[in-house]
Amino acid sequence: MSEHSLPFTDVELMRQMRRCNHLLYHKFSLNFSQNRILSLLNREGPMTQKALMCRMQIQPGSLSEVLAKVEGAGLVERRRCEDDRRNFEIRLTEEGVKQAEAFERDRQEMAQLLFATLDDSEKQQLMNLMTKLHEHWESCTFERRNANE
Repeated sequence: MSEHSLPFTDVELMRQMRRCNHLLYHKFSLNFSQNRILSLLNREGPMTQKALMCRMQIQPGSLSEVLAKVEGAGLVERRRCEDDRRNFEIRLTEEGVKQAEAFERDRQEMAQLLFATLDDSEKQQLMNLMTKLHEHWESCTFERRNANE
């Protein structure tokens, strides 16, 4: 029985999404964590770590880990806030601006390449479906069963 003759299931949808994600991450090297921070700071300017955490919707520990990497690479720097000396602003260095702009160019080119097989109508339909899934998944809760039961 060929793969295309298998019955269509929700599990198959999950498998296809996982395969697409695998290709994005491994084949196209789209690991967004560090570049997302750079892009956000490039678009919106310096912000506090708390504001960055809220905008990115990630946990404090995850943000701290990524910030340490980009700061260590010389792409961002922390400066005391002028209006509240207890806080620090995260801002791009000159090299960080260059990397953020290069990432944005690469991201645009990659998006065009990845979705070239779809016409505008199909792209809109896919966008609508992905939005619908995202909204639903945001509201879902799932409790795993205990394997020992």
